[in-house]
This record gives sequence, structure tokens and C-alpha cells, in this order.
Amino acid sequence: MVDIHTHILHDLDDGPATLEESLDMARAALEAGTHTVVATPHVLNCMNLANNSMINRRFKEFKALLHSELPDLKVLLGTEIYFQPNLSQYASYDAATLNGTRRYMLVEFPMGDIPKGYEKELAALARFSLVPVIAHPERNALIIDKPALAGKLVEAGAILQMNAGSLTGHFGSTIRKVAQILLKKGWVHVIASDAHEVGKRGPDLRKAVAEAAEIIGAAAAGRLVADNPRLLLEGKSLPGRPD
Repeated sequence: MVDIHTHILHDLDDGPATLEESLDMARAALEAGTHTVVATPHVLNCMNLANNSMINRRFKEFKALLHSELPDLKVLLGTEIYFQPNLSQYASYDAATLNGTRRYMLVEFPMGDIPKGYEKELAALARFSLVPVIAHPERNALIIDKPALAGKLVEAGAILQMNAGSLTGHFGSTIRKVAQILLKKGWVHVIASDAHEVGKRGPDLRKAVAEAAEIIGAAAAGRLVADNPRLLLEGKSLPGRPD
């Protein structure tokens, strides 16, 4: 399995505090059947990407440790960028897009809102061949109230990444029901862990895949944690999408 959304780098955001904790998360991911993880620390202000030496330093430290301790786990770099105007101007920075392909950008909306004018920003990204991957839309308050808004994001060109914990009930029964609706509608392209630790918000995708399989079938569920995320990391289009 491939996990495109993790807060596995230490001492950068609300993920692990130490390199040893990062290694514990990596070990848990590998034991759960994940062979590739993308480190996606929070970027709340895109200007930080213009001076991202700390992100790169932490990534190199972690990658070197994995090479010696867990060589079977591959780690790639990205970021989770808080939605804001003019995202396209930051695409040239190493960590701005998943695996540095300058194609897919993991973007987080405010939990309580869908920003006004998001269609204009998505259209601007498309002009630079950039595709936003919207993180955990099932947890957004407006989408919880009206799940069809997720479909409008897809129509506008976005790719949707669902959190594993949303399907397993970690965020409550209401979000779980919304997650199930989005899956049934075919609006979910990727399931990822959004892992922050080894415990409750850990990197194990297996239970979520099993839950998804009950809704959309095993083959389709498998694509959400294998084929689709792999294509994103290669900078390629998903089947059936005009990206």
C-alpha cells in the first residue's frame, strides 16, 4: 500500500516530537503492509516554502535512518498546504507537490468552511497543470451538512483524499456516514492515514480498506491505497480523469 498523507517527520508540526517516534511510526506502517509513505508536514503559510531548509533537513535525517533501520519502507516528500490564493506560484519548491513532480498538491481546506472563490483558484492551478488533492473533505463542516458539495469539488477538477480514520469511526459516527456516502458516490480517489502517531491516529490502513471493500468492493478499495496513490506520486493522471 501507498500512503500519501502522513505527519511522520519529527519536530515540524503536530506529528512526532523526536526522530525515534518517527521511526516507530514507520515501523508500524511497514508492519501494516504499507511500503511507501509520503511525509506531508503542515504548511500554514506558503511563504515558508521559500525557506524550507528545515523540512528538507528533517526529511534527509529520516530518510537516512530508514535506509539503515527499515530499508523496505520508501519515504517521499510532500507537504499539506493550507488553502490560500496563488498556490501555483509555490509549485517550484521541492516540497510543494507530492514527490516533487510539480503535478499534485495536497491542500487542506478550513475544517469549518469551503473558501469562497475556490473554483477560481482551482482553475488557476489547472493552467499550470497542477491538480489539488483535497485532504479529508469528509471532515469539512459544510460537506458534512451537504455531502454533494464534495461532488462539486471533483467537478471543479480536484482529487479527494479520505482519511482512514473517517471510515473506521475514529472521528465519530457522523463523519463515518459522510465518508460512506462519498465512497458510494465515487468521489473518493485516495485513502490515506493522515497519521500523526503510532496510536489512535496511526499509519495502519488495513481496517479502512476492509470498511471500504464492504461499500465499493475489494478491487475498488484496493485501488484507493495502491494504484491511484502510485499514479499521483508518478505525476500521472488517474483513469477516467481529464487532468
